[in-house]
Amino acid sequence: MDRRFILRIVYKNLRSRKLRTLLTLSGIVIAISAIVFLLSFALGIEKLVTNEVTKGDAFLLLDVGTGNSQLVKLDEKTISEIKDLADVRTVSGIINIGAKAQAKDRTADISFYGTDKQYLSWSGLTLQSGQSLSDNARKTIVINTAYAKLLQLSPQDALGQGIKFDFTIPKELNDLSEEKVVEGQNYVVVGVVQDDSAPKAYTHYQNLIDLGATSYSQLKVEANSKNQIEKVRKQIESTGLKTQYVGDTVSQIEQVFVIFKVVLASFGFVALIVALLGMFNTLTISLLERIKEIALMKMLGMRNKDIKKIFVTEATIFGIAGGLFGLFVGIILSQIANMILNYYATRSGGEPVSVFYYSLKYILIIFAASFLVSFVTGFYPARKATKIDSLEVLRYE
Repeated sequence: MDRRFILRIVYKNLRSRKLRTLLTLSGIVIAISAIVFLLSFALGIEKLVTNEVTKGDAFLLLDVGTGNSQLVKLDEKTISEIKDLADVRTVSGIINIGAKAQAKDRTADISFYGTDKQYLSWSGLTLQSGQSLSDNARKTIVINTAYAKLLQLSPQDALGQGIKFDFTIPKELNDLSEEKVVEGQNYVVVGVVQDDSAPKAYTHYQNLIDLGATSYSQLKVEANSKNQIEKVRKQIESTGLKTQYVGDTVSQIEQVFVIFKVVLASFGFVALIVALLGMFNTLTISLLERIKEIALMKMLGMRNKDIKKIFVTEATIFGIAGGLFGLFVGIILSQIANMILNYYATRSGGEPVSVFYYSLKYILIIFAASFLVSFVTGFYPARKATKIDSLEVLRYE
């Protein structure tokens, strides 16, 4: 039978029962939009967390340390050996010591670091004012916004501020068998980075080497490409050093969010099952109401497979239309929710973010699921319709 003729019959049947058709379609739309809304929320949160962890060139970087081992040190010899590896682009280190800082009649214990401009950039510290660390600048420091607030200074006003430090270099980072204390070191603030976690100050590592530091607390190693990370990692670990890679953290985040996405999507799929039960009920009632019509069509020569196509087509139309409208409604609702969240975030002094994320892959999967389950749902009433005995119907009707 001509497909266009079947579509006309289907259109006539759906249009003749407008309210029932609308209610059935609404159930599918609500279910699909709920799945889109909840799943896009889970994907958005996952993307925000992942982006926070993987800022900049994070997938090219390895964090290298000694762990608890006393047999290896992160000294210049070790750095030179790592730099000589074929797949290593560059290496940067940081020296972490304790310091007592005195400025503006305020004394405070802060974390003091010896590093370089590259390491600060890899750490995701953005400059708020002034300049970053320079290789040839001595007795200059970059402080974070937390320390500037402690001094009751704005990032701009902190520039040029003189600070006096008493340093304690731990024995693990010097050639002595005990801590080395260096007092009365004067530094000038040349830059302020955004970091409100705890008061910190950074200087070029050469300043601390001049004071007796001989080893680094940690290194960051940049590989030539992401594909070479594992090779570089194995080469470094073979020397007894310990490494950490952001890819491991991302994998753990993804495992956690898989469960989160499944839980949220499950709520939407429950709604979809309820909507499909409503569609199944609609098609079954439609079958009972059209028994005489089906019997007459069979007597006029319509084949069983054509009758089956009518009911399967009706179910498929519900799935396609419900899937498309559901996707549209779900995206609109998530955009509205995102605007509301950003409104309150900006009012509280935060920055606007996109909490909802739409993946083309997931959108296609949701639409395909809507189409497939609707298609399958139509098979039972279609099969029942083909089993109608036209002679028995005419005899009793």
